[in-house]
Amino acid sequence: KFDLRKKITAAMIEVCKDRNDHEGVTFWEWVLVLLDCAGHDFMLDDEDMTRTIARCIKQVALLKWRHPYFLKLFRFIDVILGIENMVFQQHGKAPMERVRTSQVSSWPAPPGRPPSFYAPIFLASLTLPQKTALKMDEIEFTLCHFEEDLDD
Repeated sequence: KFDLRKKITAAMIEVCKDRNDHEGVTFWEWVLVLLDCAGHDFMLDDEDMTRTIARCIKQVALLKWRHPYFLKLFRFIDVILGIENMVFQQHGKAPMERVRTSQVSSWPAPPGRPPSFYAPIFLASLTLPQKTALKMDEIEFTLCHFEEDLDD
């Protein structure tokens, strides 16, 4: 998921440059920096849980430690594949449908990220030794608030 989201982001930077969309370039360049800072293990969301019904789906659990902003941002990036069909063409097997659930994942919070990457409620619930174990990056990463553009 991490590599795909980075490819989508890089492609969207080029699309925005071609369209002279400076605001779009700024947004997608910021997303690329954010993804690099977050890293691969920040994307873990229990995607291996599959349930067989009429079709196979991926049940995506909530990460209680991840800032809620990332859910909207990652959902937005994932939807780009369907919207920008002139840029991204389907190759190979169709991706499995992702269904978000209210189930909370047991994945531990990855250490070494900026405090802004973690949910404030999660950080508030930690003891001092637990916070120390997170080895949070001392450099603050400001989350750009594009929520009005990311709302469903």
